[in-house]
Amino acid sequence: MRRLLQVSIAMFVLLMMSFAQAHEGHEHGPVTMKRAVDIALATARDASLHPEPLLELPQLDQSWRDLPANAAQIYENGRGYYLVSIANPAQAKILYVRILLDGRVDAANFSGDFVSSAATSSAGA
Repeated sequence: MRRLLQVSIAMFVLLMMSFAQAHEGHEHGPVTMKRAVDIALATARDASLHPEPLLELPQLDQSWRDLPANAAQIYENGRGYYLVSIANPAQAKILYVRILLDGRVDAANFSGDFVSSAATSSAGA
């Protein structure tokens, strides 16, 4: 009887751990266009606070922090990614941010030119 209780408790603990792990702050399925725009705006705001070395993006001017939501739009809906353009009239610049379908920011630059083979997502295809 004692062994059955120990096994039952162990199984219960393992079951609870799997539920907790399965719901830690991540997307379920591909991100929406709206969510991609939100992620791109957040990326620009973050880059105005500090450089983003993984994206090879220097620290942006403070004006990128206060852009309204309508400054960003889907520029391209590619296979496995969204390319979002963010217009900053104060600097007369457009930042392009590539968001993979799983919500990760893949790249960002001011030219809009990206190597297409790098745009792969675990949520795509």
